[in-house]
Amino acid sequence: MATAPARFTIERTSGYPPGVLGWVDINLPDPKWETIPLRVFTDTGQPVGSDLLWTSPGEPATLVFDSASNAKYYQVYAGSTWPPLHLPDKQAGVWLETREGDGKVITHAADMLEAWKQSSGKVVGRALTTGIFEGGNRFGPQRNLLLHLQGWFDLASPTHLDFAPISVDSAFVLVDGKEVVEWPGLHDWHAPASGQPQGGIDLAPGRHGVDYYNAYVYTPGGRPPVLSSLAVKGGNLTQWTMLLPETAFFRRATLYHATGYDLQAAPTEGAVVVGTVPAATFNRRVESESLIMSDMDVGFVSMEFTCLTPVAGILTWTFDDGGSAQGPIVKHLFARPGMRTVHLSVLEGDKQVTLLNQTIRVHPELIVATNDPPLLLPQHEADIMSRDPASMTASDLVSCFALLDNYQKWDNLLKLLPALCAKMSGVKDADLPYLQDAALALVPHDRAHYAAEMQLLRAIVDRAGQGKLSPDLAAIADQCRLVLARLTLSTSDQTEDVRKLLDAIHPASLSGDDSRSLAILRADLALATGDVAGAKKQYEDLTGQPSGPDLRSSIRRTAKIGQARAFIDQKDDQAAEDALHEVAWAAPIEKLSPDWALTELRLKQDENLPVVAYLWARRLLPVIKGEARSELLFRLADLAFVQNDPGLAHKSLSELLKKFPYSAEAAQAKEKWPGVE
Repeated sequence: MATAPARFTIERTSGYPPGVLGWVDINLPDPKWETIPLRVFTDTGQPVGSDLLWTSPGEPATLVFDSASNAKYYQVYAGSTWPPLHLPDKQAGVWLETREGDGKVITHAADMLEAWKQSSGKVVGRALTTGIFEGGNRFGPQRNLLLHLQGWFDLASPTHLDFAPISVDSAFVLVDGKEVVEWPGLHDWHAPASGQPQGGIDLAPGRHGVDYYNAYVYTPGGRPPVLSSLAVKGGNLTQWTMLLPETAFFRRATLYHATGYDLQAAPTEGAVVVGTVPAATFNRRVESESLIMSDMDVGFVSMEFTCLTPVAGILTWTFDDGGSAQGPIVKHLFARPGMRTVHLSVLEGDKQVTLLNQTIRVHPELIVATNDPPLLLPQHEADIMSRDPASMTASDLVSCFALLDNYQKWDNLLKLLPALCAKMSGVKDADLPYLQDAALALVPHDRAHYAAEMQLLRAIVDRAGQGKLSPDLAAIADQCRLVLARLTLSTSDQTEDVRKLLDAIHPASLSGDDSRSLAILRADLALATGDVAGAKKQYEDLTGQPSGPDLRSSIRRTAKIGQARAFIDQKDDQAAEDALHEVAWAAPIEKLSPDWALTELRLKQDENLPVVAYLWARRLLPVIKGEARSELLFRLADLAFVQNDPGLAHKSLSELLKKFPYSAEAAQAKEKWPGVE
């Protein structure tokens, strides 16, 4: 049988009973081999029918074959000149095909079948399984998708069966080509017994086929993954039974796996040899993964690699992110799904000899329907954070940012931030929303690192402006400009930089809330430049006159400010900030009221933001009059000393003691700074 340059040995996977049909995923060591013949023989050399079900760049080739003989093992020869021997019977297991969808919500089976027909040239992937129980897109990221699962079962006597789909979007079930039940539109999934769409059919003895179609509509961050599952009741199944992979409902199909790979010593003349025949290859599987629920473009995927070729020497695996490992079986964590390169070499004496250099496609395997949410595994987080961020690619850093943001790992985000900013020019347009989300989430949750967060916002703005500015990129840039302007104004006197940021914003790109934020920020800028009258006019225009119902709102605002002070006393700074923001958002003119302004000042001091508090206190000097000014002067003096501004500190104290000599703040000042006049 030396008519092929290489062969794989495959065996039945533990836990799978014998079946009439087998399938195996084979990692072809050369991408050119996707086009060469694959032939299957039993352990005794008997040929069996086989067909290539699916192959795609970087993916294992899925081969289906006649396993009715239940041989101890099978041999798969690659590149032979033997004529094809196709499968005589493919009606076993469940055949899955996934295609690109158009995002339309489908309401009728006829429309589903037409959509499936129209998508014939947009196949995403094919697979064989033993049940109808999909919990995600096993072929890659979540997108608009159409799924078709087809399985066969045998009945020994006349039987009535009821079917119930479980899905989050349009699902249609046909038996022997006849529609039995449909669940159109977008919806929540329910257990079969809860009264979701159900349908039944009377069936004669013999073999029958089930077709399950599903149209999944993708919304970024807004929908769960694909859910395509089916339950059956009837005959021997007296209760609703989910058609899990281990449920013995469909004609048996069995999973195999490769256990060996070897080269044929002397291929006969005429054997199909495409390029160099690699000396080794490997199996791979997803060992564990850290994911976000509705987005599989990002995530940490740990892969296990097993060399199929016995090698004398030290095997070294090197990965495209700089990681490496040694041994016949290794694990490696990839920081992002995608096309990744694996290099396999062996040490022969003092020389490192390359056995294989291959690009593979890494993606999560969120394929089992479950209520368990995705997680950020602690071991994955520790692995990623032990790496040098400067050595990571921009794409991998984006994935880290997206995941760490989703799980609110602010300290780790800050550690990666400088490296990401340095590589921002390498970030793809499609990845900028991940960084925008992380930046906007990081700012309110980490008030101690404004400089780093401003660096990230500036980098996103600069990157979004590269090349042709699409409406989506313009919106990202403008939202980041808005937040960057707010941070700059609250932490510095760089009012001209703030003005330039605000002037660069395109109002049409802003949402309703952002438009109001922009207007309030322009008023804040007027106050920061000393234009109190201008700020007051703008605040009043945004507030309206307090009369009638508005007057009652004014009373409620006063109560809300009192509530904020109580929260500060209770050390609940977030609740205090929320209360003050609610007031200032509805009535920006309250920013000039002593109650609001001094409560905000007190909060910033309580949050240990001395620079922010110092700047705010200075801006209040031309605003706060009357008895409330004594508190402002005392706090400003305290802050000015901390900020190494003794001139302003002494000036404030002098005014405090001269104009408010009998105030509580004057007494505090004399106690805190003895000898002050």
